[in-house]
Amino acid sequence: MIIISWRKKIGIVGLMLLLLLAACSAPSNYSDKGESAGEAGNQQQKKVVVAVQGENKFLEEAATAFEQQYTDIDIELQYYMAMPQVATGGGMTEAIAQADVEKYIQTVTTQIMAGKGSDLIVMNQLPQQKLVEKKMLVNLYDKMEQDSDFQLDHFYKSVLTASQDGDGLYAIPFAMQLDMVQGRQDLLDKAKLQIDDASWTWEQFKEVAKQLKQTVGEDYYAFINVFPMHLLINYMEENLSTLIDETGTAHFDSDHFREMMASIKSLYDEQVLQQQFSYDYDKALFSQTSLSSPEGALRTMSMANSVLFKSPTASGKGEGIPFRSELMMGMNSKSTVQEEAWLFLKFLLSDHMQQSLELSGIPINKVVAEQRIEEAATKLVNGEVEYADPVSAEVAEQQAVQLKELLTNVGDKLQLDHKVQSIAIEEFEMYMNNQKTAEEVSKLIQNRVSTYLNE
Repeated sequence: MIIISWRKKIGIVGLMLLLLLAACSAPSNYSDKGESAGEAGNQQQKKVVVAVQGENKFLEEAATAFEQQYTDIDIELQYYMAMPQVATGGGMTEAIAQADVEKYIQTVTTQIMAGKGSDLIVMNQLPQQKLVEKKMLVNLYDKMEQDSDFQLDHFYKSVLTASQDGDGLYAIPFAMQLDMVQGRQDLLDKAKLQIDDASWTWEQFKEVAKQLKQTVGEDYYAFINVFPMHLLINYMEENLSTLIDETGTAHFDSDHFREMMASIKSLYDEQVLQQQFSYDYDKALFSQTSLSSPEGALRTMSMANSVLFKSPTASGKGEGIPFRSELMMGMNSKSTVQEEAWLFLKFLLSDHMQQSLELSGIPINKVVAEQRIEEAATKLVNGEVEYADPVSAEVAEQQAVQLKELLTNVGDKLQLDHKVQSIAIEEFEMYMNNQKTAEEVSKLIQNRVSTYLNE
């Protein structure tokens, strides 16, 4: 027989009462639709995991703000690499960053293909077309149509259209940077040249640069520190739908791609561009520029003797201003928290988050973008835009109108599968060094890219 003292009896009874009270006060796992998020408690909290390549202040700010508004949803940013902060000797930062990018692509792609992975995925550098073909991503147009509160007309339609795969939107950009060419009006006037950039090609650009060199000096170059691999990437981004069609079939073993390579090589062989690094930027006839914020865009447009052109294309058939986005996000079709994940995506597109200074680029939220353009124009007049001289209210307003027109006229989204890019650059170098012919290189790229796409 076990004898329990009265003190122990009291202690046991007290403990039982405490457990009973705790059980009565603990939140239930069931939450009625009318119950608030706060009443539901932590046990009802759902987690949305976001796969992120590296540190992203915009997403960190958004996650904190979102969780304050939706207390029953936890946003977990899952980082797959730690980007080096300071470059060390011999290009070490670039090498480490490249390895980290490869790790992110390999890890995240493998997880998604296995039917696992994060609920939301930062899609930059990932093989988006392959994931769409295998139905691993959600068509976000469906989420927009199902959400009566979402106002599609608040966003730049051309940006969303250019971001589609077929008729579906599987990765949404949150901001954009416009790729343009900046020319020197004084040199163009001296050479008595006028440029129609509506449909100009790289071959036409080469002839313009040659004429300018004859007038202003042979020691000038079309661009300073623009190297063959940069132009190859530009060419491939502009012609991606031709090089890899909707069925995922590669077309690098083609006259089109070989002509593209030959066109790039001729720019250096004919001394329009140079492969050597230079600090003498005054010898540049043109410069490649990115309009990546309303303030920065108006600053560029207000520069003396500066004129902006649409970038040349290989075919001259490019539509609108090409753009890129540093943050594109897709939704995993296997996610079990798609409604919560959509709420977070919608929050990233809200007026509140699109106004964030941590957002890299010009907002795709048209309402916010136009508001920021007007604010930037006022700052320009008041001399509050860094590195820009004040301008008159009339000039600032003209430039604001011009920028708004550019944003409504964006065209191709510039994005390239990182693996395809790496293969092409590696083989193209052999052609630039006269070690292999264009035909040999195009066949090598074709074989390697086809093997990759079929994996």
